[in-house]
Amino acid sequence: MNTINALTAITPVGSSTSDSSQRQQNQSFGKPGQFLTATVLESADKNQFYLDIQGQKILAKSDSVSLSPGAKLKLEVLATKPELELRIVSKNPEMFFGKTLTLLSKNLDISTLFQSLQTSPSPLFDKLSTLSQDGLKTFLSLQQEPLTTIDSGKNLKLLLDRLGLNLESVLARGNKNQQGAQTLKSALLEINSLLKSGSELAETTNRLLGTIELYQLANLRLSNDNLLVFPLPLPFLNHGYLLVERDSKQTPETKDTNPQRFSLHLNLEPIGNIEISFLHNSEGLYIRFLCETEEKSFFTSAQQDELKQAISSTDILGLSFGVGAGNPAQALIQQLIPDGETMLDTKV
Repeated sequence: MNTINALTAITPVGSSTSDSSQRQQNQSFGKPGQFLTATVLESADKNQFYLDIQGQKILAKSDSVSLSPGAKLKLEVLATKPELELRIVSKNPEMFFGKTLTLLSKNLDISTLFQSLQTSPSPLFDKLSTLSQDGLKTFLSLQQEPLTTIDSGKNLKLLLDRLGLNLESVLARGNKNQQGAQTLKSALLEINSLLKSGSELAETTNRLLGTIELYQLANLRLSNDNLLVFPLPLPFLNHGYLLVERDSKQTPETKDTNPQRFSLHLNLEPIGNIEISFLHNSEGLYIRFLCETEEKSFFTSAQQDELKQAISSTDILGLSFGVGAGNPAQALIQQLIPDGETMLDTKV
C-alpha cells in the first residue's frame, strides 16, 4: 500500500451570518482522520475556490495551493471546530510534486520571449551561444509558418523535434550533436542560467521550461498506457496537444495494416474546446469531431466539404460531429491520474 503524503491544508470560508449552519455542515463531514473525496468546481476570489464534497458546494480558501476546475482531490479531515479544516493528500505526488499542472494549458509561443531577449534594457540575445541563437531563430520561424502548404506536416514535425522533449535522453546517450543543442529547451536552459530570478524575462523563461518539462513527465507517466503526448506550439491555438496511441503489438510487417489511433485536443477562438479523434487503417480514415455546444458542432459540420477536399492522401471512410469536448488540460490530467488516485495542482 502506498504511503499517503500530506501536502497542504485548506480551510473553508464561511459566512459570518451563518455560524449555526456552518457548524452543522462541518459536523456532517465526520471526525478528524476521516478521508473524503472532492471535485474543484470553480475559482472564486483570490486564493478561493468552490469544492463539491458529498454533493455540497463548499467555498474554501488556501494561501499555498492553486486548484484548477475539474481536479479530483482526496481530503483528510483535520478539524471540524471552529472551522472545517481539510488537508489534501495524494498517493502519487512524486512525479508532479512542485509543478503546476495549469502550465499544461499554456501555449508555447516564443515570440514575446524572442522580442524581450533583443529589446530588454540589457539585451541578452547576443550573449547566448551561436547554437542557442540559431535554435531560437529556427523555432520561431517554424512556429510562424502557416499550416496551409503542402509541407505543413513536415514543418510541424520539425517544430516538435525542436522542442527538446527528448533532450535528456539524447545527452544521456552521449550524443551532443548540433541538432540536439539547437532545441528550444536547450536554449531556455542557457537563458535561465544567465538571468537572475524575479525578472519578467526570467518568469517567462521558467514558464516555458516548466511547460516543456510537464509534457516530458506526462510522457513518462503515459508510456505505461502506450500513449504519447505532443504539445502543439502553434500561435493560433490558445493551447492544445496531440495524443497518439502506440500499438504495443505492432511489428515492421504489420506497421501498414494495423489501425492507428490519435486525437487532437484543442482550444481556439472562436470555437473554444474541440476534440478530433482519428482512426486510420489500410482502407482509409475515420474522423470524429466533438465540440462544446450543438451550435459550434453545427458550425464545424458545415465546413466538412472543405475538409474532405483538403485530405487527399487517403479516403475518408467516416466523418461525424457531436458534443462533448472538454478543456484540453483537464482531459490530459484525467489521462495522467489512474482511477482511484488523486493528483494535486500546485504552483512553484
